[in-house]
Amino acid sequence: NNNNNIDILNEDVIVKFDNHEQKPKKLFEIIQEIMQKHSEGIHFRERNAGKAIDAHMKDEGFNLNIFLDENTGFIKGGNQYNCGTWMDKMGESEKAGNKGTPATPRDGAAIEITGLLASTVKWLSEINKKGIFKYNGVRASSGKFLTYSDWFEKIKNNFHFYYWVPEKQEDDKNFSIDSSIVNIRGIYKDSFGSTNNWPDYQFRPNQFVAMSICPEIFNENSAAISILHAKSHLLGPLGMKTLDSRDWSYRPNYDPSNDTTDQKVAKGFNYHQGPEWLWLTPFFLRSMLKFSQQVQDLQKNLTVKLEIWRIIQRHKNHIFNSTWGGLTELTNAGGAFCSASCPTQAGSSGCLLELLEE
Repeated sequence: NNNNNIDILNEDVIVKFDNHEQKPKKLFEIIQEIMQKHSEGIHFRERNAGKAIDAHMKDEGFNLNIFLDENTGFIKGGNQYNCGTWMDKMGESEKAGNKGTPATPRDGAAIEITGLLASTVKWLSEINKKGIFKYNGVRASSGKFLTYSDWFEKIKNNFHFYYWVPEKQEDDKNFSIDSSIVNIRGIYKDSFGSTNNWPDYQFRPNQFVAMSICPEIFNENSAAISILHAKSHLLGPLGMKTLDSRDWSYRPNYDPSNDTTDQKVAKGFNYHQGPEWLWLTPFFLRSMLKFSQQVQDLQKNLTVKLEIWRIIQRHKNHIFNSTWGGLTELTNAGGAFCSASCPTQAGSSGCLLELLEE
């Protein structure tokens, strides 16, 4: 967003694919090509599909189908055999029966992807209007031309209806809700349109990536309600629980060497089913900062900026006490040491730096 650095869009970039170099393209042309491909739909089978690239994935997992839902503006896709987002743990244990089954497929429209998409099309619309980016939209698979401005408005107008889980069941009729599988209320769904439906309703911290990056698509009061629920149920001493402890799949202690018959943890199957990841905490705190007035209106005794400083003091202490002088990848339940965690990870530190800058 820094206009002083916008000249990078005119830099030449050499695109490499299958060991063949293409002619240099301007970065803005590559961005437009990416957006156009997503709007048309992306359908392919992974190159060299099979055990050579993944020893555990089932055959169906190598097939990728991603498309634009022209009614909502969301990018959807994947299937229950793909590892489609950063929560990409593939089951490895034949003994426990989870081999070839993704622990968290998150197919459909994962909430952080929708937030990143909304932020992207909003930005492209803005720099197009300033004359910095010459393309003002894409042509969808239906043949209709969709401007970036209209794409953003489409996402914004549909987001609350499809992702919000209301606090009261009697309000479900006003949203896209299957009341029979709702477990936690007053939160945003983790995804929309998954194959198995119920994973949509799991309470995870991915929503705060979307909330901090594109707050404009969130209802202000609902965002504050979800933030306070997460503060009570997902926020750990250093990281964010990757799954609410009230969920039947919650297993917060990660051990990839586990060779038992317990399907939920064997070979580290629970990598994203409760362990507390540090890179997510800054996104949560940035969300709290963006909706600070609404959060403080709901919790009168809370001063958001002071609370953020109180929380990140623990990260400062961790850095000073770490042999590595950095922030670990994740912790087990309650901030406990995890021997399988990377002891200093760029993502954990980099995301905290973004929070401090903001």
